[in-house]
Amino acid sequence: MSEPASDAPAEEWAEYRRQVDEARARGDFHILLVPMKPTASPRTEKGVTYCGTELDALALEASMLPSKLGNRSALGEVMKSLSGTVFGPVARSEG
Repeated sequence: MSEPASDAPAEEWAEYRRQVDEARARGDFHILLVPMKPTASPRTEKGVTYCGTELDALALEASMLPSKLGNRSALGEVMKSLSGTVFGPVARSEG
């Protein structure tokens, strides 16, 4: 589902709001992908979470899904399954 354009006809907005209300009544997560500044974090207003990238939306959804392995969430399972080493920044000496 996507939010109608700000100048969309009232009928489109009414249908969108009906779908949002039905989703809330079912207890569904409501995450919308909308244009946002790259530095903006997802935000929640009136039960709807707005994300600027598909990755943000997928991570948010995974964080709300139950774990099958006893972790805090499905996202926790993904994070625990990753392997590798993270290196912090190191100052380079000139010379």
